Amino acid sequence: MFVKLATVLPYLALAGLAIEAVPVTASSNSVNRHPRDRHFKHIGRHAAPAPVTPVGAQKKRSKLHRRADGSVCRPRPKTTTQQVAAAAPAPTPASSDNGNAGSDAAAASPSPAADNGNSGAAPAADAAPSPAAASPTPADGNGDAAPSDAAPSPSIVNEQANANPAPASSSSAPAAPSQAPAPPPSNGGAGSTGKNAGSKLGLAWPNGDFWTPDQPDYIGNYVGSKTSWYYTWAPSNVASGDSVGLEFVPMLWGVKQVGDWNAARGSWPSSVKNALFFNEPNQSGQSDISVNDALQYWMNDYLPARTQNGLRLGHAGTTSAPNGLTWVTDFYNVCTGAGNSAADCSADFVPVHYYDVDVGHFQSYLQNFHQVTGKNLWVTEYACQNFNGGAQCSQDQTWAFHQQIAAWMDGQDWIERYAPFGFMRDMQGVNGDNALMNSGGGITDLGSWYINSS
Repeated sequence: MFVKLATVLPYLALAGLAIEAVPVTASSNSVNRHPRDRHFKHIGRHAAPAPVTPVGAQKKRSKLHRRADGSVCRPRPKTTTQQVAAAAPAPTPASSDNGNAGSDAAAASPSPAADNGNSGAAPAADAAPSPAAASPTPADGNGDAAPSDAAPSPSIVNEQANANPAPASSSSAPAAPSQAPAPPPSNGGAGSTGKNAGSKLGLAWPNGDFWTPDQPDYIGNYVGSKTSWYYTWAPSNVASGDSVGLEFVPMLWGVKQVGDWNAARGSWPSSVKNALFFNEPNQSGQSDISVNDALQYWMNDYLPARTQNGLRLGHAGTTSAPNGLTWVTDFYNVCTGAGNSAADCSADFVPVHYYDVDVGHFQSYLQNFHQVTGKNLWVTEYACQNFNGGAQCSQDQTWAFHQQIAAWMDGQDWIERYAPFGFMRDMQGVNGDNALMNSGGGITDLGSWYINSS
């Protein structure tokens, strides 16, 4: 039997070699592949150029393990904390409480607010400034407003005629900030020392610096015997305004302009002695920011202009909705409550906006604001305008409104300065009888009265 087995073995060996040479038959839907080709196919696949993947999109690859026959073991991917976080929906940010709950004033801004990727001034439009309408400062890709000669256009609010705060004796009036210190010494002073020194009248000027003396929009045509200063709703000045001797007052409109503000601080003209903080922080569509969030910009970006530039610092200019005064008083209390000094938390003066049709209400509102804050005021926007659905002022009523309030403000030593709304071609929703510039860029009769006779 062993002899027979020895005789058969050579034949069995030959048969085995023949079987090994036969190609392996794969499934009907795949390619026939000889076992010795497998390794070379893998080499060819790995040698192929890999697609270029952005660095930020690259992922760590799992280590490949092979079986003895060369096939690949696919390891089960491990779930990491980062993968879980990436797969989970992003949490919805909590809305900031900026005190707007107490106001039912709807936004009626004459211009879009700056889109800062956050929040909300100045406004932003990417279009270039147009002579016909004030153009907001466009935003750059980093969320800061790009430098521009045209500032964010001013803001108007829908204010209730009966929403004016009661006089300071009213129990409903906000509590005055405690231990408010006297303003620190400064080189600014209330009155301008340049053109028409001592006059309170200023230009709220959103028209940029596009005009020459032979054109009607030239800022020099709006000086007369009364105009002494101007602001642009931005940190950027108007060179032609500086050249005719007007004092420029820069504004940090909102979060969007922080980059421009810090960049401009070293290049302001020597006339700069005062500054303005956030525009209508209590109003949706404007700088629209809570007291707590605004505080960091006051301390880090705005306050240094007092010590480093020697400026007097104005507070934020709120709307005349009831929560405007509350925002201002809350700011001081929150600031000192955070451990900051009373001096650092105090403005040197407080800007105020007012839109309504009754001079008596206007006067009471200003008196109350002054008494509660203990600060002198700048009235940086106002017009005879009803945003409450009621009747608008007639032309005669508009004239009477401006003549009476200007004369009254000139007689109040605690009102340092004022700037009526309307030095622009497009009144953007405000009663056109308040216009101080016509649609062609020329000065109106009311505008001429202001700069020469008010």
